[in-house]
Amino acid sequence: MGPTRVTGTTLVVSAESTVDASTAELLWDLYCLSFGSLGEHAAARQLLSRPDFDLEVLDRRVTKYLARTEQGQIVGLCTLSNDLTTVPWISPCFYQAHYPRHFARHAVFYCGLAMVVPEARATSAFLQMVSAFARDIAAADGILAADMCRHNIDVVEVAKTVTSVLRRVWGSVSLVELDVQTYLAWEPQHAHRGRLT
Repeated sequence: MGPTRVTGTTLVVSAESTVDASTAELLWDLYCLSFGSLGEHAAARQLLSRPDFDLEVLDRRVTKYLARTEQGQIVGLCTLSNDLTTVPWISPCFYQAHYPRHFARHAVFYCGLAMVVPEARATSAFLQMVSAFARDIAAADGILAADMCRHNIDVVEVAKTVTSVLRRVWGSVSLVELDVQTYLAWEPQHAHRGRLT
């Protein structure tokens, strides 16, 4: 018997600077459950290492937006930080060069994690978390930055969903592709027979 699907329930989103160790452990388990299947859809590793994950959820400089059911069950997490040194896989100087005025006033916000557990994906958890951090970014006259694999852009349509929510909260928004990392392979002529396309 699989997990119970979360439907027809009121969700509450809170913004928290800290979580305790047991909540961090629970979030790690939910994160692995939520992101585990992306390994076959993206060339880059989509699952953070445990130390990088802990940096996101235990660092006070990173705001944790948690979606919970009325019973207190955590079903979603988004992390957001305007201190880009808390995001070890990005280059803060890249964002400083592209958004110098925003960067100088700590108004470049990076969403390091965004997840909803599989059994709650039919709920409004993701929309509510994005709405919550969109209001916080708007209050700082900031910009949102994130990274995502092509599968999440084209198939899951995460970028389209975020753009829609930001448009509703901010009034207008432009989605800008800042950079692309392309994964390449050089195959001998006969290699195509062993590869699924």
